[in-house]
Amino acid sequence: MIKFLIVLFLALYINSIQAIDINADLFSYDEKKVESEFAELSKLENFINENPLVSAEELLDLFPIAKEITGLPQVPLYKNTELLAPGKFPSFLFTFIFSTIGTYFIYGAVAGPIAVGIVYFSTHKDRIETKKAIWGCVTGTLIGAGIKLVVVNL
Repeated sequence: MIKFLIVLFLALYINSIQAIDINADLFSYDEKKVESEFAELSKLENFINENPLVSAEELLDLFPIAKEITGLPQVPLYKNTELLAPGKFPSFLFTFIFSTIGTYFIYGAVAGPIAVGIVYFSTHKDRIETKKAIWGCVTGTLIGAGIKLVVVNL
């Protein structure tokens, strides 16, 4: 009876959590304001396309917005990498889920190493992804075993 009440309480608690406010106005914008902000940037782009041999000093004199651009690093702000794990999941999360569920239920801690093997072969033996998968397996196994120990002893 106590186990049932704990599971019921957890289900009600998880159900009551909301990640974002439904009334949030996150995706609305003023198109005219965006166009006005990018107008000078468009002028700078057109000038560079017409004068490809222009020096940086001339650009800084003619366009004040170029001062803000020159301070940016030359590398992209994000890395365009592809997730290599099965189902396009991150390797850590993939093995973490299998290990946690596997340790808690019938088939024990065998699901974690199987998930690590799946990641290892699906990523074409990539060492970095395999290392992430192993850490996910270890973490998931410990958390799954901890949850099972707590539930069994209640």
